[in-house]
Amino acid sequence: MSKEKVINFRVDAQLKKQAKKLADADGRSLSNWLTRLIEREVLQATKK
Repeated sequence: MSKEKVINFRVDAQLKKQAKKLADADGRSLSNWLTRLIEREVLQATKK
């Protein structure tokens, strides 16, 4: 997947901290982890 666009959004500091821990545990950057999360949700939504 090519890096085409940037999305900026705000989240609660605690939520970001928790997401970062999950990303680190998965061996991914937070950005990559969030991208995969969005991809998974979009795929699920389009299968319905």
